[in-house]
Amino acid sequence: MKRALVVAAGVVTAALVVGGTLLFSPLLDPDLSAHPEPLTSYPEASARIQAVLDAEAAMDLIPAGHSIALLTGARTENVVVLFHGFTSAPAQFRLIAQAYRDQGYNVWVPRLPYHGETNRLTDDPSKLTAESLRDFADDAIDVAAGLGDHITVVGLSAGGSLALWSAVARPEVTRAVLISPLLLPLGYQEWQLPVIVRALRLSPVDSYAWWDPVLKDDGPHQYNYSRYSLKGMAALLGLNHWAASAPSVSRASVVLVRNDADPLLDPDYDESFLTRLVSADRLTVVRIPASEGLGHDLVCPDPLGEDYANINTAYRYLEQALGIPLPAPRA
Repeated sequence: MKRALVVAAGVVTAALVVGGTLLFSPLLDPDLSAHPEPLTSYPEASARIQAVLDAEAAMDLIPAGHSIALLTGARTENVVVLFHGFTSAPAQFRLIAQAYRDQGYNVWVPRLPYHGETNRLTDDPSKLTAESLRDFADDAIDVAAGLGDHITVVGLSAGGSLALWSAVARPEVTRAVLISPLLLPLGYQEWQLPVIVRALRLSPVDSYAWWDPVLKDDGPHQYNYSRYSLKGMAALLGLNHWAASAPSVSRASVVLVRNDADPLLDPDYDESFLTRLVSADRLTVVRIPASEGLGHDLVCPDPLGEDYANINTAYRYLEQALGIPLPAPRA
């Protein structure tokens, strides 16, 4: 019995040591470096986009869930890639996409993997990994390289994580606008994130949380999913973790839109994180004071959007950050 207890104690100790090593060290962290294959011509890029649109036409997607391409018919000086938020859809950026097109940009708003499905309670977001998100962003920048000379990336929340990765990993990106980027959810400390990300990445099972724990799936429906995958969230946070330790820093100019009333994310952390990553001469912060009372989704122009009551106010700040004229959604 005594020998068995000693052996059991040794096994437990070894398991704790191994588990601690895996969770508290980068030993098994994925390499999220870019694998660039930039397209060199407009015909190549437009054909790649058409292939995406054709594939989506055969999928069970809601109308708002399809990727958006607003193209000029020729290569332009400027191109913008817009990354929508987690569990949302490309239509979230439809007005901003049109505003960029009106300024002569080629515009590409790709649908995030496993998003925009008609089944609002789909488990497909559990398939998201940091590597698949890296590949998705990589492909978007490859396409943009064929559409224009100067690439701007814009992202909201989770899309901000993709935009940040793009700015750090792809030298073709000249400007990045991060709108309330998903860097640190409220209630967590910075040191906890790598541990949580590793634990969820290694977990064989996933868990889901409701965006609205009271109404759950009974609330007003737009095109967002009602809940979110914790493994999917961890995959997105993993992009930021890699960016913070990337061998090269961002060479793009970076604009941070920080919303001091954001109910989901820590705006102070957003700014401190980017201050460490981006030199002062290339970082601009557009600060939305808490007194404006804006929620997390500053972009969605539709009546069921989180900030629709004050969406014109949100767009005034976004106009400043993006540097292009924007319409008043509630004109």
